[in-house]
Amino acid sequence: MSVSTKHVPSWPGATALRSTIVFAGFALFGLLLTIGFSQLFTRFGIAATAAMVVAVPFAFVVGVGAIPGLASGLRSLGRSFGWRESLWALLFISAMTFEVRNVHETMNVPMESNKWLALRLGSEVVIVLVLAWRVASGKNSLRYLFAGLPAFVSLYCLVSLVSMAWSIVPLFTLFKVAEYSLDVVACAFLIESTNAPADLLNVLNWTFVLYALETANAWVGAVISPATAWDDMGRLYGFYPMVGANGIGTTGAVLTLVGISRLLWRDRRGSSRAWYWALIVYGVASMVASRTRHSFASFAVGLLVVLILAKRKWIGLVLVGATTPLLVFTPIGSIVVEYMRRGQSDEDIRGLTSRVDFWQYAWQQLAQHPLTGLGAYAGGRFGVLEKLGHVDAAALHSDWAEIMTGTSFWGVLAMLLAVVGTGWFLYKGTSSRRLSPLERDLSVECSGVMATLTLHSFFNNEFTWHSPLYFLALLGYAELVRRKLRAKEGAAPSPVVVGATLKPIHPF
Repeated sequence: MSVSTKHVPSWPGATALRSTIVFAGFALFGLLLTIGFSQLFTRFGIAATAAMVVAVPFAFVVGVGAIPGLASGLRSLGRSFGWRESLWALLFISAMTFEVRNVHETMNVPMESNKWLALRLGSEVVIVLVLAWRVASGKNSLRYLFAGLPAFVSLYCLVSLVSMAWSIVPLFTLFKVAEYSLDVVACAFLIESTNAPADLLNVLNWTFVLYALETANAWVGAVISPATAWDDMGRLYGFYPMVGANGIGTTGAVLTLVGISRLLWRDRRGSSRAWYWALIVYGVASMVASRTRHSFASFAVGLLVVLILAKRKWIGLVLVGATTPLLVFTPIGSIVVEYMRRGQSDEDIRGLTSRVDFWQYAWQQLAQHPLTGLGAYAGGRFGVLEKLGHVDAAALHSDWAEIMTGTSFWGVLAMLLAVVGTGWFLYKGTSSRRLSPLERDLSVECSGVMATLTLHSFFNNEFTWHSPLYFLALLGYAELVRRKLRAKEGAAPSPVVVGATLKPIHPF
């Protein structure tokens, strides 16, 4: 005999409690959105707020769909995490900024009374010990510092070190050159220890993760303390640790390019596609919040490079054809122009937010020392910014102005060879049949990111300021491509092996 029974809840009020919790959660979420949108309305006006009201639900849906891809990526990252990623993280930590001091305060305050300087130097000491141990144990050598693409960056370090002889502040030059040289040595060790493309791919992905987390911290700050997370021009910046709007804009541009390029890869499907769409949304939102004009311009150049090299030029034509009428014949164009102006006058825009003043004065100072410059790093900081009264500014907002002021054309030539060489071999890798399809796709992606950083380097410091992890990771992959292209035909790697080693590409 069978007896049917019904399930009776252990507590009759359980259903009502669940409904109450759901309703309270929905109300709390709505309250947070209301507060957030009121802040947006105060800062950006009704048009931007309306756009955000439409974009937030879309971003929420995309984010939920990306959760499986994110979980898979974190597991893959955990399995591949090793000494290279740890070293990269320490370099990243050593460059973090937690408080603003002018250069005189930084150099005169004892380390024991400056905990953040101790964190910086402590991280660098650990890196030195790790590198020294690897040399002593025979796992690495210094020969890759003087071979291939790293040799050009090493040459720049040598020129910068020699400039200490005539630097206006030799101690500062020595310290900054030592920091940058540490970055270059770590990159050379990473290249030497790479036995498979997946090794450098993991480091490249880990680089994206580090900068994405840094930008995410700024977004968290915008939620926790919106009054202090936006500067006077309405730009998002991180305040603990400090991340400038320019840095957030660069990260947004790079992550958006990575998401787009990987959606174009032939083996992207399922949860991976949802994850890359979420990455694009995150990157675009970061660019918009940063309001840095050169980030948008450099992203456009990088996107053009990716679409051309990926043989998807028709996508660019569609984008131009769709956006041009909107910008010309609708009020959207005037909204975009006003957004890009950031409340600045025509004179401020022509002066590139004081950059032109910096560069003109730097050129005047260089004219007095045309063959030597004023000393690497010290020339821009002490020979230009301090004399102009900008004692809290760190750099001239241009790699090339910084190098020229510090080392004249000697340093510019060395760094130019490194940048052009990296771009050239990345470009060659996009069409070489000696690379696997996935390696060619990655070369396309890296070419786009390199184009973005190159344009950005004229308005910001992307190549020569501790620690340029984006640039060094790209240089490392370009060096791998160079070595593979120079190998004999019979030494080309098996497609089966390459495909096997490059499968785990999450989380980016």
